[in-house]
Amino acid sequence: MPTSTITSKGQTTVPKEIRDALNLEPGDRLTWEVRGGKVAITTERPAFYRWEGFIKHGPTDVVKVIDEARKRRGRI
Repeated sequence: MPTSTITSKGQTTVPKEIRDALNLEPGDRLTWEVRGGKVAITTERPAFYRWEGFIKHGPTDVVKVIDEARKRRGRI
């Protein structure tokens, strides 16, 4: 189980295993919540709709595109 130490300023480092598991990067925000005697830490990920415009739109007829790709590869 990964552990970290709190500094005199109340700071701590998120262990590498945790950063890798949550795919955390510099600048990511964490939310801390006390639940009974335990603390739950979650990431603040933007809602999916905020990524609108970043994902390129593909063709509307996916079946047709798949058929054409299979023909090009000689699978039909």
